[in-house]
Amino acid sequence: MKTLHTIKNCKYRKFLHTKLKHGKISGRFYKFLCRNFPYRFPYSIKDAVGHVLNGKLNEDKAIKAIKSDNTELRHQKEMYKSNVECRKKTGLKQIN
Repeated sequence: MKTLHTIKNCKYRKFLHTKLKHGKISGRFYKFLCRNFPYRFPYSIKDAVGHVLNGKLNEDKAIKAIKSDNTELRHQKEMYKSNVECRKKTGLKQIN
């Protein structure tokens, strides 16, 4: 999925981007979050990011835990799919 929110229009993504640039999180973790959650970050994701930043949780374990919670990932994919369909119907610029 392509991200709709960027560091220009989302404060939490800007926060993550600064943590990436300062070396607190890896690029792999940042890419995973931004690609799989194009609309919003639920509390469970923000909590996992907080644990990674505090050093309580490894990034690989956090990614596995986030992937195991299929409900939020499925919801994000459905929202993305409906957004693409609506853009096709209205004739707006396509995301992909």
